[in-house]
Amino acid sequence: MRFVTFAVILTCLSISAFAKTDSLIIQGRVLNLSGRLYRQAPAITFSRNNILQPQSELSKQASLAADGSFRVSLPMLYGREEIYLDYNGLAFTSFLGSPGTIEITFDGDSLTKAKRLFYFAGVNADANNQNFTYVNEEIKKLTANPALGNKFYESFWAKSPNEVQSLANRRAELKLSALAAVAERGVVDPTLRQWTQSLANDEMLQNLYEYALTNDFALGKDLLDSLNRLSHSPLTAQRVTWASRFGTFADGTVDEKRASSPGRTNSLPVRRMATLIRDNASQLAMDERARLNDIIEKGVAEKTELDFLNKLYSKNELVLNLLFGYEREARFYGELYDSTAREFLKARYLPKNFHKYTYSQQQRLSSHIKSTLTIPQFRESLDEIVRIEVKDSADIEKLIAFKDVRTQPTEALPGYYLSASNERGTTWANRILDQYKGKTIYIVKWNFDDAKSREELEYMAALQAQLPSDVVFLYFHVPAEEIFVSGDLVKQYMVRHRLKGTHLFLNSNQTMDLLFKLNPIEPGTFAIVRPNGKFYAKNAPGPAAMEKTVQAILQAREK
Repeated sequence: MRFVTFAVILTCLSISAFAKTDSLIIQGRVLNLSGRLYRQAPAITFSRNNILQPQSELSKQASLAADGSFRVSLPMLYGREEIYLDYNGLAFTSFLGSPGTIEITFDGDSLTKAKRLFYFAGVNADANNQNFTYVNEEIKKLTANPALGNKFYESFWAKSPNEVQSLANRRAELKLSALAAVAERGVVDPTLRQWTQSLANDEMLQNLYEYALTNDFALGKDLLDSLNRLSHSPLTAQRVTWASRFGTFADGTVDEKRASSPGRTNSLPVRRMATLIRDNASQLAMDERARLNDIIEKGVAEKTELDFLNKLYSKNELVLNLLFGYEREARFYGELYDSTAREFLKARYLPKNFHKYTYSQQQRLSSHIKSTLTIPQFRESLDEIVRIEVKDSADIEKLIAFKDVRTQPTEALPGYYLSASNERGTTWANRILDQYKGKTIYIVKWNFDDAKSREELEYMAALQAQLPSDVVFLYFHVPAEEIFVSGDLVKQYMVRHRLKGTHLFLNSNQTMDLLFKLNPIEPGTFAIVRPNGKFYAKNAPGPAAMEKTVQAILQAREK
């Protein structure tokens, strides 16, 4: 593999995050809130990030009082975090939050007229107020320099490593030069400088990781060293995106390591095996525990001791399979990456594999992984995501327990319709499509075991929120080839990711029968049907291409 190094030329004044969870209190007022505006938009949504999962549901709504005032609290896992305000699609802004109180004021009469709408007081007030000037100047500079602005990515991936380094650095420098406009009006707040440097650096690093992935380069030491930023403030959407790209890169290096060392894929050091069995096996006798402690102390085992370990393992196979799978992966992380990068990958292991485990398994594995983490931010981030995962357990149990699945779609939970049939695929699909004639239909062809499908469906709930309620979402569950997929895990995934709509569970023969009608029928592909029943697009964009997909569905709805 070819190696390439990049010099990160900017200085980021990172501040370590707090070791415990604190809260940000957000309060403020919508001035001149009319009755009509209140009925149209009675609440404001505030969202934040999680370093381990780009599409986590980390939003809270603040209901408006009659006088336009609002108040809500958000947890802070990092010392500073980027927060996003969305006023029902009518107004949007991002700001920097910290433990403490921030006040936000904006005028309901000026939502579409004001050059500057939002004003801040409280924590990070100077940075957030100055950010308006910075963002506007940054846009001007990028517009005036297309090569580093809207045309930056047109030829970026095909350039040489030296050219890529130069371009990435110049784009970051151009963005930071927008601080000069802030300085003309007074002293640049240090927090704003740190925030903008972080955004510029993290975008540059993301671009370099994307380049390495696209061109099959290994990472130089300077890029690997930059990963210590993942545990530092501020936490932004840009940093989460960069972290996600590093995770994808690391998955590839682990796969290569595993392929080159097949004998070590299923093995663990004896001391670690004995420790895991001692700490997690049930009903160990005193002599068994003493023998395990002896093996742990020696760190080696003869055949009789290995047989002893295997015997205990077989008695506790379900839980130990779960933990050993993580430990084997973590062993590769430790061999390939240092400190922060290794800790990040360990914390990311469960969110990356959520779909494989039941909720009880997720909780057990989460407890074990957290016990191995030394960086508080990652431990708290994992804990937060697992709490989000398990909150839907009651609805999941209801969906799993629902057995009255018929050919006619039947509502198993509010918004979730299930259908199964032994008919030919085309006959069944035609009848379902006829049922929804007069409405626009977004067809999803997916498979639970398909990574591309899961990546796209992370965005499905957000896509549905941006579309009229009469748009129908029709899911064709394409069977996996030669792989058993648990129906219970599929239903868990459906509820967890808010895949509301009508779900058709195809068998292999039905899938083949639909090959022409739904071409392409590969998992992770999409289609749009007009209200008149004719296809608007047989190969439509997926939910991840949010803006393009919304536009296509709305256009199909009008024709």
